[in-house]
Amino acid sequence: MAYLESLAPFGVKRAVLTGLDGLVIEALGRGNPPAEVLAAELASLVRHMTPLAEALSGEVRRFTLATENHEILALRVGEYVLGAVIERGMDRKAVGQELTRIALKVQNL
Repeated sequence: MAYLESLAPFGVKRAVLTGLDGLVIEALGRGNPPAEVLAAELASLVRHMTPLAEALSGEVRRFTLATENHEILALRVGEYVLGAVIERGMDRKAVGQELTRIALKVQNL
């Protein structure tokens, strides 16, 4: 099943669905960063932020990374991570809502 296709109309440059091992399950888009790099780095960030989240009596659920020109929206769903790269100034809220919709589907994997 293709989970990420619904992100294309929002102008997402790159999106990935990965496991916590950092291997790409599904990818959308082209260009930089390569899907394999994005998946590995997002999974690594989740793993490294987990001790801090646990110290706060919680778990990593979502985070955003911003650069001068792009933003990465990431959402953890159990043992999976969804991530989307967008250009700064795009509708983060709409992309975030779509990631949440996809997450509900992924929960049933």
